[in-house]
Amino acid sequence: MSYCPKCGAKTHTDELFCVSCGAPLPTDISERYNTDQKNFNKWWLVPLSVLIFSLMFAIGIHFYLEHQEDQAKQSYNEGVELALEGQYLKAKDKFRQSLDYKSNYKAAATSSNFMDIAMQINEALGEVDRLIENKMYQEAINLTEENESKLRQYNGKVVNQLLDEILTKRNDIKIAQVQNNLKDEASIDELKMQLWRVESINTEPAQNLESQMKERIVNLSFNEANEELNDNQFSTALAIVKDALRYVPENERLESLKTTIEKQKVAFETEQKQRIAQAQSQVEMEQEQNENNAVELINIEAVKNEEGDIVVKGELKSVATVPIYSTSVKYSLYDENDELILENETFLYPETLYPEETGQFEYTHYDVKEEVDINIDQIKWYLEGQ
Repeated sequence: MSYCPKCGAKTHTDELFCVSCGAPLPTDISERYNTDQKNFNKWWLVPLSVLIFSLMFAIGIHFYLEHQEDQAKQSYNEGVELALEGQYLKAKDKFRQSLDYKSNYKAAATSSNFMDIAMQINEALGEVDRLIENKMYQEAINLTEENESKLRQYNGKVVNQLLDEILTKRNDIKIAQVQNNLKDEASIDELKMQLWRVESINTEPAQNLESQMKERIVNLSFNEANEELNDNQFSTALAIVKDALRYVPENERLESLKTTIEKQKVAFETEQKQRIAQAQSQVEMEQEQNENNAVELINIEAVKNEEGDIVVKGELKSVATVPIYSTSVKYSLYDENDELILENETFLYPETLYPEETGQFEYTHYDVKEEVDINIDQIKWYLEGQ
């Protein structure tokens, strides 16, 4: 058995022509054997070619999928960068492009959906600015809280960035609210009440506002304490300064005023003690004068009236510092030989003498007709309260 070298059909060794195609067959047996061998090798080429083609196709598919994977990752990373820059719409396009390269790319699908939320939040933050401008502070706070809740199930850099933006807006609301509440005539207590709200915000606008509020606290406290100091209300002035220093520690102006108040308080108390001592001494001197030298004799005389009777009269002035009353004058009458004629005591009128007032006394002796000399023996008085 052999094969036709032209069509490959089976032939017998004694045949001269191929039954299938009519082609002449080799007469040499060895030549016909070699032809059979060649036809046998051709049958192996078909499966081998299929195998090689399959391998090449598989390798091509592998490299194609790898290329798609790389392109998907590249588009995804570009989308992340755009999202971090706040370009959410462009970022969404990149995430969609990434899904075109790799439809089952879960991260790209999640990010693409999240961009819708990010754009909503971004639009809402713009609305917050309008609410602040219209002084609708509570509505603005509610809007930030509402949008913050949308991010609770997400995490990542873009989420953190959006949370930071929401926090910034919330701080802007607080600052605007404080500025609106603080009018030019705001009291110290109002400034102190609002200051704690600003101190909790770590932004440059908040720090600037905090500095302005503290400066106003210093100025108002300084002026108020200074007024109290001028009225010698040292304890009140010191309390005002110490309270202000709780909010503005180590302020040079307040510390200086505090030292001034303390020094003036000591000086005033020392001077007051001296005044009290002097006053006490003065009181003692006045008391002594009131008790021993309360009146001054202006004049006294003993003259005859038309009937020839002796009339003793005179005038006294109060030099006491308090009213005196029941003032009496005790006197003696002597004749021309300096012999004692009589002794008598009479009272001033009015009955009460106030400081620097004068009073008179007068007494008629009907039984004395001769010329007499008069001598003051004693003047008595009573002080108010005795």
